[in-house]
Amino acid sequence: MPAQFLQLGRAVKAWGLEGEVKVDPYADPMTFSAGLSSVYLKAAGGALARYEVERLRRAASAWIIKLRGIETAEQATRLAGHEVFIPRSSAPGLPEGCYYQADLLGLRVRSEEGRELGRIVEILETGANDVYVVRGQQGEWLLPATLEIVKQVDLEGEVMLVRPLEGMIEAEAI
Repeated sequence: MPAQFLQLGRAVKAWGLEGEVKVDPYADPMTFSAGLSSVYLKAAGGALARYEVERLRRAASAWIIKLRGIETAEQATRLAGHEVFIPRSSAPGLPEGCYYQADLLGLRVRSEEGRELGRIVEILETGANDVYVVRGQQGEWLLPATLEIVKQVDLEGEVMLVRPLEGMIEAEAI
């Protein structure tokens, strides 16, 4: 079930000398550009801390965020590794059949026949479609995120039903 907060990405390092933070996104660009006025940062094992957003801009595939109260590169460096969140209630709605990556990560992947195939551990963005990295007991494999393959996503039940193509999953991987 989706949590109260939506994870947008991870702060990776300071950007420049004025306290800006580079964020690698986990969310679609429209989520970042939807007029964020504040974000929440969380260190591993820590609590959420709210920050006002002063500026937000793109830098290639990353986002650069200037947070109120973070004025130096040293302060920004201390935020590296923090996860970046917004309240789910302020996230833009998605069309039917579209999901935030944060909601798909960790889902159990099951074949239509009921065979457990693993969990989604990473999402690769390619030109044509996303590709889910699925890790199971016998290793990892790649699952194209297409309507032909992905038959149902049940966020409440935390499961994705798939119909792998013949030969997609090698015998030793399942």
